[in-house]
Parts: sequence; C-alpha cells; structure tokens
Amino acid sequence: MEREDRLKQLTDQLTDGVKAVRDSGEYKKLLAVMAKFPHYSMNNCMLIAMQRPDATLCQGFDGWKKMGRYVKKGEKGIKIIAPAPYTVQKEVDKLDSNGKPVIDSDGERVKETKEYQVMGFKAETTFDVSQTDGKELPKIGVDELKGEVDRYELMMGVLKDLSPVPIGFEDIKSGAKGYYHTSEKRIAIQKDMSELQTIKTCLHEITHAMLHADAPKEISKNRKELEAEGTACIVLKYMGYDTDAYSFPYLTGYTTDADMKELKDSLNTIRRTSSKIITKIENELSNIYKERHPEIVPDNEPVKEFSVKEKASGTDKADKVAEDNNKADDDWPLVDEPKEKVIAERRILGTVRILPDGAGGKKPSLLDSLKLEKEKIKNKIAGNGGKDEKGVAI
Repeated sequence: MEREDRLKQLTDQLTDGVKAVRDSGEYKKLLAVMAKFPHYSMNNCMLIAMQRPDATLCQGFDGWKKMGRYVKKGEKGIKIIAPAPYTVQKEVDKLDSNGKPVIDSDGERVKETKEYQVMGFKAETTFDVSQTDGKELPKIGVDELKGEVDRYELMMGVLKDLSPVPIGFEDIKSGAKGYYHTSEKRIAIQKDMSELQTIKTCLHEITHAMLHADAPKEISKNRKELEAEGTACIVLKYMGYDTDAYSFPYLTGYTTDADMKELKDSLNTIRRTSSKIITKIENELSNIYKERHPEIVPDNEPVKEFSVKEKASGTDKADKVAEDNNKADDDWPLVDEPKEKVIAERRILGTVRILPDGAGGKKPSLLDSLKLEKEKIKNKIAGNGGKDEKGVAI
C-alpha cells in the first residue's frame, strides 16, 4: 500500500476512534464537569501560555473551591484579562416618541439623566489544575503510555535533528508530559517517562514547533492540539506503535462539536505533516544505517571500475577496492576489456554482502575459467598434441 493511502486509512481510523470515545458514557460524565470551566478568549490563552506553558486546565480560586478542589499554599496565580463592565450616569436630551428633543415653555431642551454601561477590563487570577488538590476530576483513557521503542536512543537522536527548536528534559512541576515554549523557542519533555510516551510527546511538541510557532491568531487552541496529537498518533501508528488509549481521549477533549468539524478540518494538515515527518525519519535512519554498514550496496550498483593495466602495473587500486568491499585483496579477477565493471548482486545475509564467484575471493571467476577452456581448445586446433605452451600434457 502506498504511503498516502496508508495515511488516509490511519486518519479515517483516527476519526472513528474519537467518535467512539465521544459516544461513551464516561465521556458524557466528563463533559458535565468540563462545562463548569470558563472558556478563555484567544488573548487569554496566549497570556496563560506565556506565563505557564505547561498549563492544561485553568480556573479561578472560587471556581476550584466549588468543584471541591483547593489551590495549594504558595502557588503563584496566572494573570489574565477579565471583562469588568461598569455604569456611568450622563445628562442627555429628553426625546419624545418621535425621537425629537422635548422643548420646555422657555424654549429650552429638557434634560434627563440616563445610565450607560461601559465595557472595561481588569486583571484576574486563575490557577492550573496542577496547582490544586482535592476531589479527583473524571477522566478517560490512560494517564501515560507504557512500552519500549526499538532503537530508542537512535530515534531520539533523529527527532532532535528534525526538530526546528532544541529539545530538553526536565522535571515539569505541573504534571504535563511536555510543552513548547513559544517565547523561548524550545521544547521541554518530562524526564523519566516510558520510551513510548517520551517519543509520542516529542512528536506532539515538534508538530507544535513546526506548525504553530508563527500561526495566525485565528487558529484556535483546539485546532492546534488536534493537529499536534493527531500527527503524533499517526506517525507512531505508521511505525507500528499504538497510542490509541492515550491519543483518542486527548483528541476528544479538544473536539467540541458533535459533528467533529474541527477535527475533520484538521485531517489534511495531520496527513501532510505526518508524511513530512515520516519521510524525514526514514531518510535519517537510512543514512545512519548506510554509515554503519557501508558493505551493503543497492541492487546493481557498480562496485569498482578498473583495467587490466591497473592490476598488471602493480598499482594497489584494485586491492583497495577488494579491501573496501570486505574481500581478500589478492587474486582480483582480470577481465579482457579495458574497463569492465564488476557488479555486486544484492544478496544480504544479516549485514554480509555476497558477491559473484571470484569477485575478490580465492575462487577463479567464471571469466577466468572460460579463458582457460578457450586456450585448451585453441591449442588442440593448432596441433600442439594435447600439450600446453609449456609442454605439459593437458
């Protein structure tokens, strides 16, 4: 199956998985609780991210108290801008039913006092769930992925190379698995997590760095999270690792409408970004493998061109080729043509390349054997009495 077809299949599964979570009873209980949380504006979301980039769920002091949770002592709040409407009184002309000023007996306009509401703003403090203790919030899915990743250290090296910003490990106090710091342009990953959770989180934050570093303001936080987690899930599933139990509930939490329009609108971006990351990973791993195993060559790749003259003149060029291809450096086959190519057949057993008969080994090549047979036939036709040029009986 072609890569694009496979990615289309995986993103379809992503949509089906999120729908299944949305239809579950556990999710409906979660929704009832989440409905109590305030919906912050885009500007406030940016303020929260700037002050505490690992924040996941914010609420005011009194709001947490109503939900049975309490802000921990000594926690520093996150400042946001909250609407603060106020009223002012103003003396204005009194109008009649036709909207015209009322005139008194002296010909003066009658005045009256009216109250007007003016929209103002004030600083307000909110706290992330990680800054609170108390009654547990309902949840679905797993808290952390478990499992190992094949050649984990190698994969981490590849991810660090393809990331547009530095990746570091630290103890994230909020409990978040990782975050992309928008102002400092860096990625932080929680240390000491499982290999699979670490790789998944790296992919999630790398996607944020690739897509959302300079994203337009109209792209919502929900859209950004859908794109980041969706991409991480697809890339790992393409590589054979299942993160559904973690990723599907995460994606569901950012899918606010019943028709999942925002998720569906994100699928093309998820597919395109997944393909780009997968291509980079495969290319990097291929290059690293070639560097570590130079003896493996592609099908029909010329191993070396050399001439009889080069071998006969005592130069070590042919010997060097034999050494480079992990073969003996003597008895390299001579050929009749001035520049005959020796082609390596790609037969791989582990990391060992098997060359055609005589290509660098002790066994005579097929050309050498045919050459000897040709000489025998020529001698017989010339009437040498069944003896070679040295008089030895054939």
